[in-house]
Amino acid sequence: MNDLPEVGDEVEDGGRRTIVTDIHQGVYLLRCGARVWPAPDPAGLRIVRRRAQRIADSDAR
Repeated sequence: MNDLPEVGDEVEDGGRRTIVTDIHQGVYLLRCGARVWPAPDPAGLRIVRRRAQRIADSDAR
C-alpha cells in the first residue's frame, strides 16, 4: 500500500508491528507496548491493518 498511515493504524516498521499513536507536524509517533518513538521514515511504513479493521477485530492495543 502506498498510502501514508493514519492514527490508529497498525504498521510494520523494520519488521516490528507498531501502532501509529499521533501525527504532529509531519512526525509520526509509533507505539509498541509502553515505548513510543518517532518513525524515521513515514513513507517506509507498511500498513498492516487500518484502524477500522482493528476495531472490527476488537483489537484494543
